[in-house]
Amino acid sequence: MSTDATINLQDLQCLRQDRGSDGSDPYIWPALVSIDSSFRVTVLTPYNESRVIIQSGMKNGQSAAMSAIVGAQTMRLPGDLAGNHLILVVALWEKRDTPDNVVSAGYTAFSDSLGTGIRANLLGLGSSDPATQQAAIDAVKTTVKNGVTDAISNSLTWYQKAEIAAGIMTLDNLIDNSSKAFSSLTPQTFAVSFGGSIGGRLLFYRDNTQNGTGDVDTPGIIGQGGWEDFKFLFSGGNGIIYAVNPEGQLLFYRDTTQNGTGDVNTPSVIGLGGWADFKFLFSGGNGIIYAVNQQGQLLFYRDNTQNGTGDVDTPSVIGLGGWADFKFLFSGGNGIIYAVNQQGQLLFYRDTTQNGTGDVNTPSVIGLGGWADFKFLFSGGNGIIYAVNQQGQLLFYRDNTQNGTGDVDTPSVIGLGGWTDFQFLFSGGNGIIYASEPALTPANSYVIDADLQLKTVVCEAELNAVNQDQVAVKGLKAQLAELQKEFAQAPASEKPAILADIREFEKDELAPAEAKLAADTRALEACRARSGVTTSKQIAASAESPTNRVTVPV
Repeated sequence: MSTDATINLQDLQCLRQDRGSDGSDPYIWPALVSIDSSFRVTVLTPYNESRVIIQSGMKNGQSAAMSAIVGAQTMRLPGDLAGNHLILVVALWEKRDTPDNVVSAGYTAFSDSLGTGIRANLLGLGSSDPATQQAAIDAVKTTVKNGVTDAISNSLTWYQKAEIAAGIMTLDNLIDNSSKAFSSLTPQTFAVSFGGSIGGRLLFYRDNTQNGTGDVDTPGIIGQGGWEDFKFLFSGGNGIIYAVNPEGQLLFYRDTTQNGTGDVNTPSVIGLGGWADFKFLFSGGNGIIYAVNQQGQLLFYRDNTQNGTGDVDTPSVIGLGGWADFKFLFSGGNGIIYAVNQQGQLLFYRDTTQNGTGDVNTPSVIGLGGWADFKFLFSGGNGIIYAVNQQGQLLFYRDNTQNGTGDVDTPSVIGLGGWTDFQFLFSGGNGIIYASEPALTPANSYVIDADLQLKTVVCEAELNAVNQDQVAVKGLKAQLAELQKEFAQAPASEKPAILADIREFEKDELAPAEAKLAADTRALEACRARSGVTTSKQIAASAESPTNRVTVPV
């Protein structure tokens, strides 16, 4: 049994482009690559569609639907999906002055060199060693770049090269290329990014082991921008994310999937104002929100509904003063509050009532020093404490006792670098770590929304037979047309012989082929009827669909 894997590139969003008020004229070169269990590499690209402009004069903030000519590609995967690997590769270009024939030559080289590069580096691409795999990816990119560059150069005339050297002609600009490897062939949505990130995205990380032995390294993007603008950003557990905007409102977001595939984008306002004035603001789980005001008091709020419909507005005072003096202040869940004082000690507090009636006042020291030097410090629940040191490493600590009697002192490194670059970094519980990027200013930044769809092919043998019959009948009719043309142009003395040839051809060649097509069509119709497709029109449409175009292995 085979499966049709369809990639739909839907909308191109222009986040930033460097062409000023004139806008840009973007187009793409998409390629769908499959690698089967026999390591057979197949590359599928839209036929001879080298420069389909997505939108002319595209400006910052605009979005345009992708033409189906280049935006939809279907590849038939034989046998068990587990034995197939799928890779999407997309190059994003901006139209300038490159002649059409030169663009076409580069496009052909793109497809050819992509297959050549992947085939030559299959072992490295499949390696479990990240360094080996990255070297293979770089080798493929070099092969493609050299192939396209050479093809474009070889297609230019000496006069065109002189125009380029003189600045009269400007070749089309490669904005960026991007790829998506599908480790799991399941229906899914995803985004393909080009150029530099404008930042402000909300990222999803997973600490899979939650014991200090894992490597937290590959995020999912679950918020496209603007997450750097908040005054506070923290998790409430169970996919809840609280934020305080510049207007001082408390916002409620929900990460519904909690697996890195969702899109966190539409908040509810659950606090009308004043939330930006706090020194600290963090969740204690189960709807509890702790805050420290300018007077240094520790306040207790409750989000009673935890669904974005409530109004969080009336606090209780559970700490009388001094709470604004800490370097870090965060919850460990279950009433635990951790703090780092000016001496760099890690302190353990307990909110014993967790209802706003208690007095949180006497800490224990569970970390002797150095805790003030971190860039980020936050809890992952269940005694886990994450920290980011000055070298940008993500560290894993464990408060084993969770009662104020332990000594939290020896970390494991679970993130090798770059963790100091974030605007916010906090845990969502269950190994989830959220991060928001600072704002960035790349020359170009584009995003394509896309999805992968899978459809089991039914009646494949019958469908292939009809396809072959249609090709055969079409060829025979072309031959018959030539005979009829010869008959029309022949002198009267030769017409009887040619007419006899026509009648013989119709009887011995065309009629049997048409009979076979009719029989195979009936067989396909019967098979498809059992699968819910009952009309000849639907069968004909299926047989002639681009889904069934033959792809050429590279």
